[in-house]
Amino acid sequence: MRTIVNRAAAAAFAFAATAGVLAAPTPAAAAEVGCNSFTSVHYAGNLYRHVPSVGSGSWNFDCVLARGANNVGVLALQESLNVCYGQSLATDSDFGPLTEQGVRNAQNILNWEDGAGLAVDGRFGPKTSSWFRFQVYDHANGGAPQKWCARR
Repeated sequence: MRTIVNRAAAAAFAFAATAGVLAAPTPAAAAEVGCNSFTSVHYAGNLYRHVPSVGSGSWNFDCVLARGANNVGVLALQESLNVCYGQSLATDSDFGPLTEQGVRNAQNILNWEDGAGLAVDGRFGPKTSSWFRFQVYDHANGGAPQKWCARR
């Protein structure tokens, strides 16, 4: 009789756990950090890409840009969306509905061209960033944009 009770309790526990009753919130959702700047990532010679990051020059790309963000990281994203993905966004540092749609368009392109498997959600997070093509700048020429793109 004791074994039957223990098996029943185990089965009830397993059912509750798979139903999400006992599941704790995921740490990733609680720890989401916004990109607030960019890091200049070397390409070749004097050429660099400006990749949204947590802090200037931090190399911390584990961050998100989404609707409501307003900073230089958004500006770097908008410039790359325009040059690399054919968008016509105002480069105003404001992540509004048009920038969100531009990110969706880029995610669709990356899924179609590269098989990236990205969620088409309009959020620029670490996975989108790792597949994204960024505009190249020439730091030896005053940071002049080169009007072509390269992956991070």
